[in-house]
Amino acid sequence: MRNPKRLAAAVSRRQFVTDLARAGAGALTMPPVLAALNADAGQNAAGIPMRVLGRTKEKITILGLGTAPVGHSMPGAAVGVPIYRAALEAGINYVDTARGYDDAEGYLGELVPQYRDRIFLTTKSLPRGSDPRAAAKSMQEQFERSLRLMKTDHVDLLHIHSVGDSSPELILAPGGPLDWVRKMREKGQTRFIGITGHSRPPRFTGLLETGEFDVLMVVLNFADYSTYRFEEEILPVARKHHCGILAMKVYGGHRNNFAGYRNPGPSKMPTEYLERAMRYSLSIEGVAGAIIGVYTADEVKRNVEWAKAYRPLSAEERESLRADGRKLAEEWGPRFGPVA
Repeated sequence: MRNPKRLAAAVSRRQFVTDLARAGAGALTMPPVLAALNADAGQNAAGIPMRVLGRTKEKITILGLGTAPVGHSMPGAAVGVPIYRAALEAGINYVDTARGYDDAEGYLGELVPQYRDRIFLTTKSLPRGSDPRAAAKSMQEQFERSLRLMKTDHVDLLHIHSVGDSSPELILAPGGPLDWVRKMREKGQTRFIGITGHSRPPRFTGLLETGEFDVLMVVLNFADYSTYRFEEEILPVARKHHCGILAMKVYGGHRNNFAGYRNPGPSKMPTEYLERAMRYSLSIEGVAGAIIGVYTADEVKRNVEWAKAYRPLSAEERESLRADGRKLAEEWGPRFGPVA
């Protein structure tokens, strides 16, 4: 994507003039300005539908490449690079990675120089420690290594990683993680800033209410709807601030949870639900894309086919999936960490 040094860094922060209204079975109706920021944006040349990523105004494919599975399983560049290449050649333009994904950024470094102007590149840095300045320093070290490994001088989006595992006070403290990501934006090393997380939804509210973050990525699937409640409790706040919204763990994550990623294996979601799971996450109001990790080029092909064939769920399909999801949620439990 375009180099931020050549672009105006400021993104206007419009104020709501109309409250979000609830309609039907808990659905949200967006005011015209917000609807436009999260609008469908046609298809790309490969035939994958695109949407606008909130107030960034960037157009992304509704299917994003999640790099954690390949990165964590560390198959070697001879295997890992072709899998990522298959996704980019298939037309996926949103690439999600993180310093914590073992070899993922190194594999991407073999591709980013060739594809840089065609992709929306995202990475994440994790706050470490209980001191705000030490946490920011650790993020700086991670990010510098991320840029070196990916052979680029900037990313399009830099997330504070897994904010459910950090206190909001640490994130917002002077000299802490938020101050640091702001500096990275001012330096042109990222165009936009965001937050991600799997657990403790209440910790997201105060962060989003600052109005500082352009993008939010959280767990959004029809089973964890009954456990973590990001969809009901946090997305309205993100919409209020015109944030781009991204769904992760669309298929529930690895069958063996976080500990399983180094061993390629099936997702938590039973196979018969996978396509509908993608449709569910993409049918949530305001969601711009579903970020789905893969282990093989065949999985890339399958997900791309489903994205191209995407159609919104009906209200009846949504409620049916949520009913099935309640049973799955009971089996899975709060495996990503505490709910509150």
